[in-house]
Amino acid sequence: MISIHQQINQFQAKHHLLGGVLLEVLMALALILGAASVITGGLQSAVDSVERMRNNLHGVNLAVSVISQIQMGVIAAESVEGTQFEEPFQDWSYDLETEEVSTEVMDLEGNGLELPQIRKVEVAVHDPEGKIVKRLIQYILYKENEDSSSTE
Repeated sequence: MISIHQQINQFQAKHHLLGGVLLEVLMALALILGAASVITGGLQSAVDSVERMRNNLHGVNLAVSVISQIQMGVIAAESVEGTQFEEPFQDWSYDLETEEVSTEVMDLEGNGLELPQIRKVEVAVHDPEGKIVKRLIQYILYKENEDSSSTE
């Protein structure tokens, strides 16, 4: 038979062992939760970055589309603000700013040469939240008769 002192010592040893296991389980749980929060933060950052890149690419495509329409004469090369795109991009808008560039050139005899006009065209594309996503500046050849016949 085991004495009372031995039974008490065994009982205390078991409780110390169980307390240590509980502490280890709680520490492991804290480490798992910490790792999960770091992984979740990294994934959210990656998703935000992909969304930002997608909006940037979409803004570039829309800006190139506006510049192309100006070069074809579909849109007048005049400064405008807050113009909405057509379906399915009706939430996106653009600002257009144009500036005439001097093209005076002289030949060897001092006579002025007739050159086509050049315009600096700047397109700023806004996303649905109103933030500027992309700015695109291009110099285009421009003829006066195209301006009067083009429609928006």
